[in-house]
Amino acid sequence: MRALFLAILLTTCLLLQAGCKDSEPIRIGFLGGLTTRAAGLSTSGRDGFQLAIEEINASGGINNRQVEGIIQDTRGHKETALQAVHSLVGRKVAAIVGPMTSQTAVAVVPETNLNKIPMISPTVSTNQLNGLDDYFFRVYYTNAQAAKLLAERLSSQENKRIAAIYDLGNKAYTEDWVNHFQEAIERENGSEVVRIPFDMRSDTLFIKLAAQAAEANPQGVLILANAVDTAIICQQLAKLSIDLPRYATGWSYSDDLVQFGGKSVEGLSIIQSANVTDPAPAVQNFVEAYRQRFRAVPNFPAFHAYDATRMLLSVLEQTTDPEKIREELLKIESFAGLQSDTSFDRYGDLKKPRLHLAKIVNGQFIKTD
Repeated sequence: MRALFLAILLTTCLLLQAGCKDSEPIRIGFLGGLTTRAAGLSTSGRDGFQLAIEEINASGGINNRQVEGIIQDTRGHKETALQAVHSLVGRKVAAIVGPMTSQTAVAVVPETNLNKIPMISPTVSTNQLNGLDDYFFRVYYTNAQAAKLLAERLSSQENKRIAAIYDLGNKAYTEDWVNHFQEAIERENGSEVVRIPFDMRSDTLFIKLAAQAAEANPQGVLILANAVDTAIICQQLAKLSIDLPRYATGWSYSDDLVQFGGKSVEGLSIIQSANVTDPAPAVQNFVEAYRQRFRAVPNFPAFHAYDATRMLLSVLEQTTDPEKIREELLKIESFAGLQSDTSFDRYGDLKKPRLHLAKIVNGQFIKTD
């Protein structure tokens, strides 16, 4: 009898343990710089991440399990970013959405690879992570693809000299971008690129950057910086009466750009991958849901983080094993994103990115091509 009792007790404990495990939430992480000067990029991405999780939980979760999003702030530093990754690994997340900047990605990808945790970035574009057989994925274009687009647009104009003002605080993104742009535009029409680097981590006199641009006597100015710094640079250019075509990259795109830049950013052209005015029902439903939840209009980081999270959630319906998640992500032939179908090449890089130029007109981002 004693043996039978012990056997029944053991079986009951095992069943209870299994039941508890099945009822535990599925955990996924988010990695972004939420308390930095360039926080707008990451806060928008975080909100897109949260909205996707809230929607699936409202519909019953995944296989009767809720999804728990664990948000970690990298604070814009390599050390804190690595600590954030270690924290997520300790929480046994199935995968990570993020990071949001190239500099952080270059720092943490070796660590997520070591721990075999799939990571999908909504906005990392550095070519330093291109073509690697690892656990890093992205739903965003590469610097080379964006730089080629802008070079092609400028090749038909009288832009024989471009002043490029770029922030070395996100060097893996900005310097890589300028390198590809210079190569592309020199090949297109022999234009010259005058480099004007600065570092947001040190005291920067933006008026000096504008003066350096004026001294270069360019036919256009390219700015690679966060939204706030881009706005300040445009203000300083206006103070010096530098009335030239100005261009910026996706990093600059947020409401902060217009809020801080005001009239000085009117006419600024920006390379973009999301169009909030797209009349497609999926886009407008997302815009309205985001507006209702966060009292704001979503911008491109929110679009891409929402898509990256939904893609991950669709895979989690099949498996929560990190190694198998990686395998299933690579198998995706076509995932219905908000504005285009998404799939990865064999290295986890985005196939056929959708890009366009937008211009700020009356404080609004208007698609121009």
